[in-house]
Order: sequence, then structure tokens, then C-alpha cells
Amino acid sequence: MRSNMNLLIGIGILIGIVLLWFLLTYWLNPHVEAPDGKARITGSCGDTMEISLKFRDDRVAEAAYWTNGCAYSLNCVCAAADLAKGKTPDEILEIDPELIRDSVGGLPADQMHCARLSVETLYAALEDYMKKTKTQGKRPPPGGPDAVF
Repeated sequence: MRSNMNLLIGIGILIGIVLLWFLLTYWLNPHVEAPDGKARITGSCGDTMEISLKFRDDRVAEAAYWTNGCAYSLNCVCAAADLAKGKTPDEILEIDPELIRDSVGGLPADQMHCARLSVETLYAALEDYMKKTKTQGKRPPPGGPDAVF
């Protein structure tokens, strides 16, 4: 009798943990339904970042992000998505790694690749939007179309 009760309690706790994990994952990882532009890039460090953009009247109305990287990656991709909100495509192209670094309160030199990867991912999401709306190529990203991040 006692072992059955312990088993039921254990199963209840396990179910509770799984439900909490799903809720926190959904809550902590904002998403955009039917994004107009989306990109997912894995950097040379192994971190993957994803940014989704939803446009209204040629401005970013919603932006969501995801990463499997470290805290620096999370802060940088979050900053990139937040900085994109309310901006036009041309204004998004003014977002650079230094602006990301400054908006997260600074980064160690060996973590600047996180800022570069977040900008690369943001630009790729913008490029996806531009291709879908056939307004591609108002101007290339800073450093030219073949800029290496």
C-alpha cells in the first residue's frame, strides 16, 4: 500500500515537473505566429540563434528570439530582437555588433562573437522578409553583402 502511494506521488511530481518545464519554455521563449521573416544560424562557437520578425506597415511589429547558447548569447539575441521592434528594414541595417554590445551593458572581448552572431541572425531574418515581399536589396549590410561576422 505504501509503495503504491509513493509511486503515485512520484508520478505526480514527475508530471508536475514536465508541465512546469513546458510552461516555462513557452513563457521564456517568445514566439511569433506566421513570421514574415525568420532565420536560424549556428555560429562557429556552436551556439545557435533564431530570430522571427512580424511586420506591419513596413515596420517590425513583433520580434521573437531563441538560442541554445550561453548567457551572453541569450542577452545578445534578446537585444537584437528588442532593438528591431518598431524599425523599418533600413533602420534594422543600422543595428551592428557594437550597438548590441552597448545595449547589453558591455561584453568581454572573447564574447563579441555573440553580438556578431545576433546581428547576422537579425540580418538573415530581414533578408528572408525582403525575399518574401520582393523588396529585396534596398542596400547591403554594413561591410558589403559578403561581410563576415
